[in-house]
Amino acid sequence: MSTKVLEIKDVTVSFDGFKAINNLNFSMDEGELRVIIGPNGAGKTTFLDVISGKTKPTEGVAYFKGQDLRKYKEHEISRLGIGRKFQTPRVYLNLTPRENLDLSCNRNKNVFSTLFKKAPSAEKRTVGGLLETIGLDHKADIPAALLSHGEKQWLEIGMLVAQSPDLLLVDEPVAGLTDEETEQTGKLLMSLAESHSIVVIEHDMEFVRQIARQVTVLHQGSVLFEGTMDQVQTDPKVIEVYLGKETGLTPEQMLLLRIAATMAWADDNFADVQQALILDRLSRKFAHAPEEQAELRSDLQNLLATEIPLEDLVPQLTTQAQREEALMLSYEVISSNQINQTEAIVYQKLLNLLSLPPETVSRLEAAALEELAARG
Repeated sequence: MSTKVLEIKDVTVSFDGFKAINNLNFSMDEGELRVIIGPNGAGKTTFLDVISGKTKPTEGVAYFKGQDLRKYKEHEISRLGIGRKFQTPRVYLNLTPRENLDLSCNRNKNVFSTLFKKAPSAEKRTVGGLLETIGLDHKADIPAALLSHGEKQWLEIGMLVAQSPDLLLVDEPVAGLTDEETEQTGKLLMSLAESHSIVVIEHDMEFVRQIARQVTVLHQGSVLFEGTMDQVQTDPKVIEVYLGKETGLTPEQMLLLRIAATMAWADDNFADVQQALILDRLSRKFAHAPEEQAELRSDLQNLLATEIPLEDLVPQLTTQAQREEALMLSYEVISSNQINQTEAIVYQKLLNLLSLPPETVSRLEAAALEELAARG
């Protein structure tokens, strides 16, 4: 049975009557990597403040490995084994990455002893290993001021790891990074997750998809939803929060939409005719009155930008009727233009995942073509 490294029970944090955290309940297992997302004002930073001791709960309790964190000051919580990385890198710019890490390895050191006293061989090995882990071994002995923004982020993560925490709190690690730096940061965090528990706060959804095993969505200071990234992206409550309005979509509708959009993106060319077909087909299926269909088309259009692997979506189809609907809609989408080789390969993958009898596939494909012909 997994040990809970973190448990938040009925925590509320009030500032002059405003509840930044509102009766929040949360837990994560030891060795888990958890990503926290949510719109601005959802309470994400306050959530980290409670765990690190910067802010004390107005009500409720936060436990770290069974210990009540209310009893400890911020620096004492750090020594318990919780390391926090803030949005802006906090490194010693005049020191080299090696010296920054050397200083972090022993909290009893000061800058003077780091610069002028010889480090033990075991500590040297630790620092050398960390420099390789964070990808700065080739820049180990230049001033940290000369590092890129992304490299400073990696250095600060390395400085936290040097302090041997059990739990890492990482706040928006890819803000302002290049695509290449973002990908490298994801690899770094996934590598560290093999030996640490990690909480990551992030807004970049593509980055979240790269690293996420389990996602918690905060809204108005409470947990709105928890699940995999694919479950999060198809949950109507989450969609409503991020769009800022009620969508009226059910999980089944969202799932069909995601599969259709993924098929349309198969060749990296989401044609206008494909978008129009998806919007028209689903709006007519899920709404009756013309004004309701028009409103639904608007909601659906906002959700077509994301491509999710079919392997993650198709297993969520729970009934034969849903699988047949997904096949028919997907075939309509790719048949609305001439089917190219890339689309044919992705469509075959869909067929394999759906596992429908050949006669059913033939019947549905014929019906899809009739539907297209009737639409003109």
